[in-house]
Amino acid sequence: MISYPALLDGKRGSYGVVFPDIPGVGAMGHTIAKAIANAESVLRDYVIETKWNGTELATPTQLCSIQILEGNHLVKITLIPPRG
Repeated sequence: MISYPALLDGKRGSYGVVFPDIPGVGAMGHTIAKAIANAESVLRDYVIETKWNGTELATPTQLCSIQILEGNHLVKITLIPPRG
């Protein structure tokens, strides 16, 4: 399995997740758990679209190389391959 670093931010009731390696791909949720679950879903969608377009997946940056801004938390989102 492959995992991508992601940055989680927000406050109670509104959380967001962005992928530094995949500009434009992010997710939101009312809870941290929902934001992470939504991030897993958009990561799967990214893989499907990348394969459909015939392009390469972004290479995940090592966690220790990610710059973490104040108010952000570094999380790892594991890619759960799409079925089929």
